[in-house]
Amino acid sequence: MKLPGFTCLNTFILILVMGASNQFINTGSVSAHSIGEENQSHLAEEFVIEKIVEELYVKGLQNRNFDLIRTICVPEAKTMSAGRDGQFHQTTLEKWSKRFDPKNPPFQKLDYSIVEIDQIGSAAQVKIVFIVDSKRRVIDFLHMLKIEQEWRIVNIIHS
Repeated sequence: MKLPGFTCLNTFILILVMGASNQFINTGSVSAHSIGEENQSHLAEEFVIEKIVEELYVKGLQNRNFDLIRTICVPEAKTMSAGRDGQFHQTTLEKWSKRFDPKNPPFQKLDYSIVEIDQIGSAAQVKIVFIVDSKRRVIDFLHMLKIEQEWRIVNIIHS
């Protein structure tokens, strides 16, 4: 399933990033050039992941718009956490979406920082630190896979 409007965005971002950082180590060695291309491609993938996570996951939370979150997640994605009781908790997207009430958000302000993107091949983990109402710190770990050329969230771990 393609993310609406993101195929062109992915291509545009990749061209933009690759064009802006088209500086390779010029040692006359094919391997140095290959390493430069590989690193450049990796940075471009991380940039695409960051922008998609911001536009769909983070904005979905901030605006209480679950359709945005549903767009970036595979239908089978789950949220997981260890509760205050120390027990494992797991929720489907469908159950999580029922708790989204745009008229009654559980916060007034939700600031965030994407502090880490760890990507290799078709797998990635994104660490986001949220500050809820300028007081409470919450960390989400998004586990992502590149499926049919689109980055998708397969699981979300809440701290």
